[in-house]
Amino acid sequence: MARRPPKTSMKWAQMDGRWQFSNSNAQYAGPEEGSREFGLCLVSTPFRSGTLKVRTTLSEGTSSSGRFVVGYQPSTGNYYSIGLGGHGLAYVLVQFTRGQGWQPIAGKGSQSQLFPGGGYDLETRLVGQRISLAVDGVRVLESALPSPIQGDQVGLFAWGDGPLGFKNFQISANAPNVFVVMQFGEPYDTLYRQVIGPVCDKLGFKAYRADDVFKPGVILQDIRQGIIDSDVIIAEITPVNANVFYELGYAHALEKPTILLANRKTEKLPFDVSGYRVIFYDDTIGGKSNIESTLTQHLKNIRMGQQTSN
Repeated sequence: MARRPPKTSMKWAQMDGRWQFSNSNAQYAGPEEGSREFGLCLVSTPFRSGTLKVRTTLSEGTSSSGRFVVGYQPSTGNYYSIGLGGHGLAYVLVQFTRGQGWQPIAGKGSQSQLFPGGGYDLETRLVGQRISLAVDGVRVLESALPSPIQGDQVGLFAWGDGPLGFKNFQISANAPNVFVVMQFGEPYDTLYRQVIGPVCDKLGFKAYRADDVFKPGVILQDIRQGIIDSDVIIAEITPVNANVFYELGYAHALEKPTILLANRKTEKLPFDVSGYRVIFYDDTIGGKSNIESTLTQHLKNIRMGQQTSN
């Protein structure tokens, strides 16, 4: 039976390879005998949006990789990793899918540029599906994830014979973003201010609309960026509004978790969305309570990784 690592102030779980942990530090000692030549460990702090930092020291005399792990999903084992080395690249973003293995999404430079035994300060920022990597204070990589992260666990990835060190691992998590797509004006502004915003805030989400951020004037690229940077989309689809349905279609193309709202008096939903689950609400005092309760449950499910209507 493998010896369990001692308890630390930052709680770690080793998934693959041999690791040693001490507070916010992790040391990869190499693969287990007869196993694949990589290491994977996770920390207990949940993370969907924000900043990760660590000081990485590569292995001496051999090519190695040291990366962050984001979006780890326990039920599937799928995740993204971003950092140094791998696939012949110096800086790389990789997607791991069970049954398919590792697929590079973006990369820059050559692995030969990395110095064996060299130390590097890594920082990655994740906002919605937009992720970036800075090395020693220089931004070297930025990309959009092909699909939203499914899990909220983060950790470290190491490849090579070892040893490979990670020091002072820091996690600064932000509230996940909810981008609200709707027609401007009443009664939708009231729905946004009195229901959607307060429900999101209570559950630890940050809700915003295009007019909250992009002033003066709203252009298409700003809307697209707002959707990319979001973790969840809430769309009010009662009136047949071309802009709303364009933005909803873009969100679906990015596989965003999406919650649809519509007034119960709606005569008929457009064919394009008629097959999706919709929260119907009434413009009454009792209706306000019902939509608050239903929206709360949908957001809780998404937070636990159970997409509702995407």
